[in-house]
Amino acid sequence: MVAPPRPIFPKPHVKGTCRHCAQPLAPKDNPAEALCHRPSCVTRRQIEAAADIGRRALARDAAYHEVSRRRARPVLKAAAAAVGQPDLGRIAHGIAPRIDRPLVPLPDDRRAAFVAHLDMTLEESYVLADGITRAPAHPEHDPDYITRRKEEQPEPVVVNASCIACQGECCLHGEASMAFLEVATIDYVRWSRPDLTRDEIRDLYLSHIPETSTSGSCVYHGAFGCTLERNLRADICNRYQCRYRHALMEAYAKKPGHGAVVAGLSADHVDDPSAGAPYLRVVSVSEDHEVRVHDTLRLPGLRKGMPKF
Repeated sequence: MVAPPRPIFPKPHVKGTCRHCAQPLAPKDNPAEALCHRPSCVTRRQIEAAADIGRRALARDAAYHEVSRRRARPVLKAAAAAVGQPDLGRIAHGIAPRIDRPLVPLPDDRRAAFVAHLDMTLEESYVLADGITRAPAHPEHDPDYITRRKEEQPEPVVVNASCIACQGECCLHGEASMAFLEVATIDYVRWSRPDLTRDEIRDLYLSHIPETSTSGSCVYHGAFGCTLERNLRADICNRYQCRYRHALMEAYAKKPGHGAVVAGLSADHVDDPSAGAPYLRVVSVSEDHEVRVHDTLRLPGLRKGMPKF
């Protein structure tokens, strides 16, 4: 019978030696760290420092979300009751970040820049088609098209409560990227809507620009989220799900049929412990797609016993 291997225990650290390589520390080494100046040990120190920063960041993030969840619970309960569901446990609910940017008419220079980008993207799509103005060949075996077709399928409208409460933090990136529209997007639209001409595709995109959009954000960032049909959006806009929206989708899958309520909280709400702090936007979306912004609700004060930062 073969004896099992003996467990290997780390040797105890000897004072005055490097805890990594066990060599004696030099006078220039810091005895408090117990790490010497050798390259491998310097690297070890850097790895440990990075890991410590990561752990502290994760701990802070967890504490922030726990405080946010507890602080928002009373207003979520009030919003749920206002839409006919007094038991918060029976309705999908959650929190989200909140940005505070006004809705404004699209500035002329931004509209002109977007139209120029749209025209250039259309031009490139048709040029790459080598003069073929009809729809591209049916991409049955192209995984990108198949994936896109799946991702553009409608989602429960109630999960938009997260985006409306947040006001679209992720959509801010769509300003500089021109709504993320690229040649592949136009190629897909041409394939999925072969009856449309080039000018009709152009007019379709322009027709979806809202009268007012979120300042400093995507041209399609309206009051209640994206104004583009999912079939017309860039891949990333259908594919990406922030953790707040994803969490609400999971909650709704478990508690369907009652709509959803979400509290959007500004990132700095934890800096103001007072009741009524102006860092809140509570939104409910019903099963029949009625959107309500509960402007009368106020954020309660921070209570003792909540996680510290």
